[in-house]
Amino acid sequence: MIGDRAVLRRALPAAALLAVGAATVAIVRSEPDLSLAGDSGTALAAELVASALVVAAAVATWRAGVMFPVLLAAAALAWLVAEWNTPGAGPAFTAGLVLYGAWPPVLAAAALRGLDDRTLDRPAAVLLAVSFATGVGLLGLASAAVFDPAGQGCAQCPANLLLVTDAPGLGHALGEVGLALTASWTALFAVLAAAWLVGASPARRRMAAPVLVPAVAAVALFGADAVHGLERGFLSNDPTDHAFRLAEAAALALVAAGVALARWRTRRTRAKLARLVLEIGTVPAPGELRGRLAESLGDPSLELLYRLEGGEWIDAEGRETALPIGGGREATRVRASGEEVLSVVHRPGLLDDPTLVAELATTASLALEHERLHASRRARLKELRASRARIVAAADAERRALERDLHDGAQQRLVAVALAIRLVRHRIAADDPALDAGLAAAEAGVRAAVVELRDVAHGLFPTVLADEGLRAALEELSEHTPRLVPGALPAGRFPGDVESAAYFATVESLRLAEREVTVDAIAQNGRLRLVIGAGTALDAAVTQIGDRVGAVGGTVAVQNGELRLEMPCAS
Repeated sequence: MIGDRAVLRRALPAAALLAVGAATVAIVRSEPDLSLAGDSGTALAAELVASALVVAAAVATWRAGVMFPVLLAAAALAWLVAEWNTPGAGPAFTAGLVLYGAWPPVLAAAALRGLDDRTLDRPAAVLLAVSFATGVGLLGLASAAVFDPAGQGCAQCPANLLLVTDAPGLGHALGEVGLALTASWTALFAVLAAAWLVGASPARRRMAAPVLVPAVAAVALFGADAVHGLERGFLSNDPTDHAFRLAEAAALALVAAGVALARWRTRRTRAKLARLVLEIGTVPAPGELRGRLAESLGDPSLELLYRLEGGEWIDAEGRETALPIGGGREATRVRASGEEVLSVVHRPGLLDDPTLVAELATTASLALEHERLHASRRARLKELRASRARIVAAADAERRALERDLHDGAQQRLVAVALAIRLVRHRIAADDPALDAGLAAAEAGVRAAVVELRDVAHGLFPTVLADEGLRAALEELSEHTPRLVPGALPAGRFPGDVESAAYFATVESLRLAEREVTVDAIAQNGRLRLVIGAGTALDAAVTQIGDRVGAVGGTVAVQNGELRLEMPCAS
């Protein structure tokens, strides 16, 4: 049903053209000497061909809810109706009287709306209001109301159905004012169109100019004809009027050609984007779409930003970012299924053509969604890594705090207790061997507890790691644990989370291995590479160590009984 309605709507302009065209041919042939085309069959054919081309252009661009094709078809039909202002028009004579000056305002409205159906700004709206008031109001209705053909000597003229009173003087004055205003508004229309083209972006100018420029020429020709007829107070059919009429036919044909050019460009864009989707389908690597779009649209600096469900914008790497404001860059948002999913950052004016944006959203929607999902996945991974890093950092901070509490609190108190016991032995147990032996045992137990507590505190987070770095911490660890054999170790400092991950990977390896553990490290090209050798027993450490190393953006692998760690160290 919807498809039938669309076909019917497209058929209406064609049917109207056939009816108006047939009536025009009959009228011109009945009184060729009084017609705008004159007695030349070629001129009449030019009129019909120009109108047919414009109506065909309107039908080709016909879309529900869009005014441009409606106005374009109406302008073509009204241009033919101008021929009905002749004694041979019969019952259509009154329509010719009222509408002979209607086609320029209608064509101007179509040109200002354009193929992208632009909203009219205030100057354009005012200009069109003046044009319709002049062409249909003064030259049409007002002049018809005071024009009696029979009273002015035209016995063969049909009756004027809108006649109110015969006032030749008033009719002449209305004609002069109407033609003067016509000359004025058509000139202003040319100025307004030129100003719009100068201020428009290259993409919009490229889209609008093929239609707007010939439309301005056609309207300006009508304005020049109005100047020619100003003295007599009406448009006639002398040789100059015939020449203007033929020139208007050529300009209207160029309007139709401009529409065809715009449609050809749209088809070419659709073909490019279709090929792009096919190419992306054969090479579905993440990031491929950006390069292909940049090549197809001719903007190597083009970027794609994707919108997450929460409204944040991310780049292709998943990094949160903001849309550019100024700075020689523009962001065109692309909608799919009524939702903004993508923003194309490009040079100014590249995507001002809404048809191009619509084709991009329609033709490349699958590829765009594919890229958006990849970017979203990267963003989620970054969030996960950041969360892991925060958890590890919080755990390390707690370890440091606990180590300080043990060192400055419990350990110091135990040392104080051991000293107090030693003092008691000297003062009251010197002469009592049994008491002295008991206090000595208590002192030894307290000192052993201090050692064990120190080891526990050191295991939580060694102070030397924070103060002096990884190399010093591993060397001190090897002194307490002879099974650890440090090899070549870099002397510089690295980010605290990287040093912590490397240290605890070594401690975990010592815990799992029963034999000697070697550790070697090298810092190169901004990466810290650590090799821990202890045998195949380290396979069990991969998961736990991998979680810790992964939190700082590193990787862990087991190869030939060695644990290989690689982490970014920015050095």
